[in-house]
Amino acid sequence: MSAVSGVLGPGSPRAAHDFTRQIVSVALLVRLGAIMVGLLGMVGETMTAPVLACVLAMSASSLACLLSPGTMDFVVRHPLAVVGDVLVNLAVVAVLGVESPMVLSTFPTALVLGMLFAARTSLTTVVVLVAGYLLVAAGDPDADRSFMVGLGVPALYLCLTAVGSAIRRAHALQVEAGRELALVREVAVAADERARLAREMHDSLGKTLHGIALGAQALPLWVERDPEAAVQHAHGLAAGAQQASDEARALLVRMRADQPDRPFAEVLHDECARWQESTGVACRVECAAVVDLPTSIRYELLAILGEALENVRRHAGARLVRVTFSGAPGGVVLLAVQDDGRGFAPRADGSSPRGHFGLTGMHERAREIGAGVRVESAPGHGTRVLVRHPVEEDVHAAP
Repeated sequence: MSAVSGVLGPGSPRAAHDFTRQIVSVALLVRLGAIMVGLLGMVGETMTAPVLACVLAMSASSLACLLSPGTMDFVVRHPLAVVGDVLVNLAVVAVLGVESPMVLSTFPTALVLGMLFAARTSLTTVVVLVAGYLLVAAGDPDADRSFMVGLGVPALYLCLTAVGSAIRRAHALQVEAGRELALVREVAVAADERARLAREMHDSLGKTLHGIALGAQALPLWVERDPEAAVQHAHGLAAGAQQASDEARALLVRMRADQPDRPFAEVLHDECARWQESTGVACRVECAAVVDLPTSIRYELLAILGEALENVRRHAGARLVRVTFSGAPGGVVLLAVQDDGRGFAPRADGSSPRGHFGLTGMHERAREIGAGVRVESAPGHGTRVLVRHPVEEDVHAAP
């Protein structure tokens, strides 16, 4: 069949293009099968030159499209080639007669017309095919005036074209629905990112900036009343500004760390590799039975990991850190960060020591996603931070 359609225009999705090619290929294979069946039905009859020419013409047009993508591209650029193929079908009917078994090989043409063209074009083309068939049937005095010859075959042409059009429209709707679903997911991810950014700014950067603003408002009064104290306050404001800068930088790093289109295990490996390179402390990562995680859970787990590694860098004096991650189809996720550093004595409620906020932040992040955090440590025996999602009833967030 020499036809691939105008529906495969420049603006059509690649998926629709590939799907249409597959349908056309199946139709052409069916046509070749129908030709074989027709030849078997003609066993015992004389193979005349016109019969041989019809068989070769239909077989050649089918094989040309199946074996040569360039032929299909040519038809896309020159849709009149489809009209030529319809004329070949009518020539077969005219030469062999409306009762010939070879008429079976013309049915796939009607299906492909519906698949390849918009409704108006496919209807016009199939009307030409039906009219040509009826004209040949009316001009054949020896033709059987049965229902199949008079109405059945034309009705099949129309039905097959309608089926092809329905398949094309259904697939176009599926492609559009997939595109809209992807857009909805992108919007949801963007909204989730904005919500996390707002929470991060409120929890860390916002509080720091608020403190700087209050200090800046009070600074003129200190300058008037106690210049020496004003100098100390100015130094405090400078330190606060530096802290805000560091928090903003850390926030941007965390926001960029996760890439939802990549497996979480890969992102985990990359984060640990960057930390190892920046600190010089060996960091080993092990991932087993990994499952896909929602964006919100991925983000908070990475943030907890980053906080745990930061605590190791600042306080542990470790030589080796092991990060393990595992998941199960039931939704249970375990993330563990263990170091061989100096360790410490955790508080009973799991909160951070005075003047520090790392452990407290971990517990707060874990609660955001319904997870639990356990911190196991002792002086001289290193520290192990275990995150479990979802949290078990008998596992508290505090050690």
